[in-house]
Amino acid sequence: MSYVKVHRSVFQPIEDLIKTGLYKNEQEAISALVHDQAKYKVELYTKKIKEMEKKYNMVFSDFEAKIKRTDNQENFEEWDDYILWESYVKALQYWSKLA
Repeated sequence: MSYVKVHRSVFQPIEDLIKTGLYKNEQEAISALVHDQAKYKVELYTKKIKEMEKKYNMVFSDFEAKIKRTDNQENFEEWDDYILWESYVKALQYWSKLA
């Protein structure tokens, strides 16, 4: 198990959550907060991916194949969207593991 040094003042809001009875200890509070953040990120990136799917009327894997087929006729907007969309997919995969 690895540890991270954190200044004690960072824990004040967490201690307040424990004192009010929302969590029984710091570990439970931090775990719940990370889980909640992960759920928020999953929702955010799912929404972003759906926006891209709607814009291009296809899923990412099909769009990626399209981009790779047309590399000698580069469309800068599509290329920028490809990079952005790919980052959404990777972020969703990462946060989904924590949710």
